[in-house]
Amino acid sequence: MIRRATSEDATWIRDVSGEVYAEFGDYSRIIPSWLAHPGVLTFVEEGEAGQRRGFILIGFYEPPDMPQAGYVADLLAIAVAPPFQRQGIGKNLLEYAIDLAVLAGQKVAVSEIHLTVAETNHVARRLFTRMGFVVLDEHHGAYDGGQRAIRMRRVLASSSS
Repeated sequence: MIRRATSEDATWIRDVSGEVYAEFGDYSRIIPSWLAHPGVLTFVEEGEAGQRRGFILIGFYEPPDMPQAGYVADLLAIAVAPPFQRQGIGKNLLEYAIDLAVLAGQKVAVSEIHLTVAETNHVARRLFTRMGFVVLDEHHGAYDGGQRAIRMRRVLASSSS
């Protein structure tokens, strides 16, 4: 089950992101600032016993270089706690983020969903490619750990006119 995160989830999200993203920088410091941002929506995936297994953070913005395009969804973070990795939870969370962007597109124009991934994160890159994401920018910057950041996007079916 995927549900909207509550304030009780913040410490768990910070700790999991610190562990999962350790090689990419200090995400236990970065994620809390994103959680506090009013434009960021956070969702948690739970197992049957209510055990938290993964999360996503997604925001929406108007691209300054393409104002006519409407909004873009930005998957700021997606993480699965290590004991639950490679069980399809990341795919479910990614599908949820895409569905959320499409749903938002029923109210306002949301043309694409974007995300950033480390060049060295081959597992995530394979998942994103399988889910229809393509490289938008191969040199989007670098993470704290020095890995190159790759920006990817998936065009969404237009549902708002």
